[in-house]
Amino acid sequence: MMIQVPEYIRSLVPYLPGKPIEETQREFRLKRVIKLASNENPLGPSPKAKLAIKKAIQSLHRYPDGSGFHLKQALAFHLGVQSSQIILGNGSNEVIDILVRTYCLPGDAVITHRGAFQCYKICSQIHGVNTIELEVDQNFQWNVDELLFHAQTHEDVKIIFLANPNNPTGTYFSASVLNQLTEGLSRIRGGSIILALDYAYWEYVRAKDLPDPAKALSLYPNTIIFRTFSKIYGLAGLRVGYGVASQEVIFNMEKVRQPFNVSSVALVGAEASLRDTTFVKKSRLLNATGLKFWEKTLTRLGIPFWPSQGNFILADVAKAIGRSGPEVFHECLKKGVIFRPIANYGYPDALRISVGTNEENLIAAKALSGLMPGRKKR
Repeated sequence: MMIQVPEYIRSLVPYLPGKPIEETQREFRLKRVIKLASNENPLGPSPKAKLAIKKAIQSLHRYPDGSGFHLKQALAFHLGVQSSQIILGNGSNEVIDILVRTYCLPGDAVITHRGAFQCYKICSQIHGVNTIELEVDQNFQWNVDELLFHAQTHEDVKIIFLANPNNPTGTYFSASVLNQLTEGLSRIRGGSIILALDYAYWEYVRAKDLPDPAKALSLYPNTIIFRTFSKIYGLAGLRVGYGVASQEVIFNMEKVRQPFNVSSVALVGAEASLRDTTFVKKSRLLNATGLKFWEKTLTRLGIPFWPSQGNFILADVAKAIGRSGPEVFHECLKKGVIFRPIANYGYPDALRISVGTNEENLIAAKALSGLMPGRKKR
């Protein structure tokens, strides 16, 4: 007899991670592969984090600090909040999942928009929670009035998920939009809907009108901010992220959090990397230079793109190359370059290109330019 599972699990489309380097090398018999697919820091981890991790390895027979005391204290000082306003997770993805499990019942709903980070919808569906997806315009902007309309008319809406900047588009919404949104939400059901703002790429942001996460937190009492050490801090392999919210929101979420959910190595690595301001500045500078390179390269090739506030750029390769995003992705794989197709987000014409080192960017750009119509194959 087949084991029965709920319909919302049977119909779930799982998250598709980027293609691993080792698999690509083995499949195409390549000595070197350039991976610009997962928005990782091409510089690797912070030197201070590596030293702290090396020391922590000596104590791997001990359980980690289940409260994450020292990392929370460091984050509280860094952010100007109380440690009781912080929850740690096995990546910010786990914090997203904990939020849904804490505040939603099966049959409830969340709001996000088309082209938003897929984990919002996946984590919600896993728990039998429906997702209302707003439509976006050609620049991936959603409409505030439409969002507030859905929040008002659907009484089962418990959470609104918005990333700023958004992955995979790199686009953002301004402080004026956030003000309009929070003012509207405060008038709906006593301001009880949770506003979940994902700031995973905040350290890369250059736009002056993108609201600071601390400012966002102060505008609306039931706001939670997601942050991560997987991006600019270069600790994607350790999986450590966190949420910042009111003490009441975090208190309830802590009841749901699994014990020892963040490893001892992740705790010390994150704390050390938080202190490595020199590494963060170096990473930010490399990213800004890399984004300029890709903007110039894509413009030269005639490939449309969207200006990005992250460490990646979204390019509409189909219009210039005449092949879909997945097709371009596979052709570049053969040359040892991994980009990220986003057909699973509903955009089959596009590729997301992570910023690499200067050398990696040059190699990847050469692979892409070799696919342009009229170029001779080598």
